[in-house]
Order: sequence, then structure tokens, then C-alpha cells
Amino acid sequence: MIASRLARLAVPVSRAVVARPTAFMAVRSFTSPSAPLMQDLLKDLYIKELKGYKPTPDAKGADASSQVKEFKAPPAPQAPVIDAAADLAAWDAANVEIADAASEEVFEEAEEEVEEEEEAHH
Repeated sequence: MIASRLARLAVPVSRAVVARPTAFMAVRSFTSPSAPLMQDLLKDLYIKELKGYKPTPDAKGADASSQVKEFKAPPAPQAPVIDAAADLAAWDAANVEIADAASEEVFEEAEEEVEEEEEAHH
């Protein structure tokens, strides 16, 4: 018994470390070695295309005139023809319509009904 106790006393540190489950933290890194390489590749390709770009020469002389229409001023508008004398004569000759007294009474009754409805709602 004493031997087993001594054996336990001699090994508790190593057993405690081995026997006790340790919390393991898994850490994932999101860096990839291809991202900077891809960035440099795109940058180099873009710079190569910029250096290889040759602008087209500007159009001169006949080229420019073939693409532009000549300006023509629109014709001046003509004044409308108004026969004011004939229009006034037609207006004078028109019959004047006078509202009947009965139609005025109906209009007044309708106004009164609307006013009563508004008072009832308030």
C-alpha cells in the first residue's frame, strides 16, 4: 500500500496533465498565399495593357465634315389668321340662355342639403 501511495505521489503531476482534458482552441487563418500573387498578376496585366494602348488619331478635315450636318435655320412661323369681326358678329348674334327659376330652386335645395350634411358630420 505504501508503495502504491508513493507511486501515486511520484506521478500525480504527469497524470494530471495527461488525464485532465485540455480545452483545445482551433484557430483558422483566412490568409491564403495566392491572394497577394493574384493581386500582383492583375496589377501587372493592367499596367501592361495601359502601356500597350495607342489612341486613335483625331479626325481632321474631310472626316469631320462627313459626320456633321450643315445647319439650316427653320422657316419662320407664320402668324395665325384671325377674323375678329366675324367672331364678334357671331357672338352678338348668339342667343343668351337664362336659367329658369325652377332650376335655381333645385340648385338652392341641393346647397342646403350639402350644408346640413356637413353640419351633421361636425
